[in-house]
This record gives sequence, C-alpha cells and structure tokens, in this order.
Amino acid sequence: MILVFAVFLVFQFLSLKSVVNSQESQTSSRGYNILVVGKSDNGTYLNQVAKGAMDVSENYNAAVEVYTGKSKAQEIPMQSLFDYASYLSADGVIAYISGNEPLQVPVNRNGTPIPLITIGNYLPNLQQLSFIGVNFSELGKITANEIISLIGKSKKVILLVSAQGNNSSYSTMMNTLMNTLTNEHPEITVTNILVHSETNFSKEDYLRQRLASEEGLELVVPLSEENTILAAQSVRDLNLSGKVKILGFGDSDDCHSYFEKNIVTELISVKTRNIGQKAMEELFEYINNGYANSYVSAEIEVLRREVAE
Repeated sequence: MILVFAVFLVFQFLSLKSVVNSQESQTSSRGYNILVVGKSDNGTYLNQVAKGAMDVSENYNAAVEVYTGKSKAQEIPMQSLFDYASYLSADGVIAYISGNEPLQVPVNRNGTPIPLITIGNYLPNLQQLSFIGVNFSELGKITANEIISLIGKSKKVILLVSAQGNNSSYSTMMNTLMNTLTNEHPEITVTNILVHSETNFSKEDYLRQRLASEEGLELVVPLSEENTILAAQSVRDLNLSGKVKILGFGDSDDCHSYFEKNIVTELISVKTRNIGQKAMEELFEYINNGYANSYVSAEIEVLRREVAE
C-alpha cells in the first residue's frame, strides 16, 4: 500500500516545477532540506522568498528548493504540496497559503509534524510555527499617502485591480486605501480597472486599450507585481513614459528594473527576500531551541525617485 502511494505521489509531482539555484547539487551534502511551496500564480513572489532563504542557507547547513505547479492548468493543491513534503520527509516547509481550505500539516517518516512557516493568508486552525504577515491596513494607508503625494492636476487616479475572490487581506488593504482617500481628499477621483484577458485580447492588449482611452491620464497604481509589470510595459508602448506616473507594487528584479529606468515612479514593496530570511531564522530557532515567534511582521519599503535640488 505504501509503495502504491509513493508511486502515485511521484507521478503526480512530475507536473511540479522546481526552481532552485546551484544548491540543487548540494542537497544531499547539506544537513537540512527546506521546501518553499505554493501555487503557480504566487510563483514570482515565492521565488523571491526562496532567494532570501537561500541567502542565509549556508548559515544553517541547509538546502532550499521551491515547488509550485507549472501553470494554472497544471496547478497542484496545497494539500498535495504538503503531502509531497511528507513524502520527502523535509526538515522544514515555508508555504504561501492563498486559500481558506482546511489543511493537514506535513509529517515526517516518524509521523511527527514537519516545522511549518506560513505566509499569505493566515489560517488559525493550521498547526504552524510562525506566520509572517503583512499589515495590510498599514499597506493601504501607505499606498493612499503616496497617491496623495503623486496626484496631478486632474486629481484622477487609475487603480489596476485583480480578481481576489474572498481574500480578506486584499479587502483590508483596499478598504483602508479608499477610506483614506475619500475622507481626507474627496476631490480625488478613483477609477478601478480590472485587469483580465478577453476572448480576443490578451491582458497586455486589454490594458493598453483601456489606458489609451482614459482622458487626463496622469497616475496609474497597479496593486500587484504582475500588474506593475503590465502597466510599465503599456505606458512604455504608448510612449507615455515620463508623462504618466506609476506607483508600482513588487520586489522582483523586473519591478526594480522599471523603477531604475524611470518608467515606474515609485515602488512599494514587501521585502520578500527578508521574509525568506526571517522564515529560516524562525525554522532553525525551533529546530535548535524548540520555540519560535508565532507572528512576525514583514517589512514594507517605499522607493522614491530622488529629486535634484
């Protein structure tokens, strides 16, 4: 029965995408194996978290591997990712939780729960060592204040939003953002654009057409890393760089590149590499000393363009 289950797991996880650095060849020689897992649409974020974990992995004699589904069409449920961690008998798991479904924690070959650090959504009934979270109310307030500082004469801002379903964290951020703008600056007009693909248009084409049709376009605020990249590409393609300001979100190399090229005016980022480093600290605090902090706050950073005096 165990053999059949093992074969099933291996077959299922042939569709997993593993993203690792040169540590892949060192996995067998390192003392600990740490997995970073999540769904494909959080892949960019997870890779940045994993890079942070890899930055400090030598301090703990650990190898770090990332496992996600290859795409939405080949998505792997979170429980199956946990089952895979159990199959490998990993020494620790860092998981991006994007839903609210009940989950059983991964266990090692002795049936002992594998130390688990979570990011993303907080599930109070999940047996986790630590949750590394973002203060989304603070993030909404910071975003609103940066919009106020960047707003142009038209007093108009375009928010690029994504379908988030029942994501309570996203709702908290949006509520704080909108309440701050409405209460403190009612003269500011906010237009929401839901970024999605239609039958005959890709997301890129759809967004370019929407932005091109907006009168008095001065400030665009994409509220995700993916939308920041799409907005930067659209503004560049429409030859509006320097004319339209972008208040971007994200900590990836692409986001920083657009900021350095002055296409993105300001960049708000949750320091994802720092999350990976903090996750490793908490994991090994528990492994070595038997305890960990139950909640750790992620750092928020705002990169602004230096203005010559």
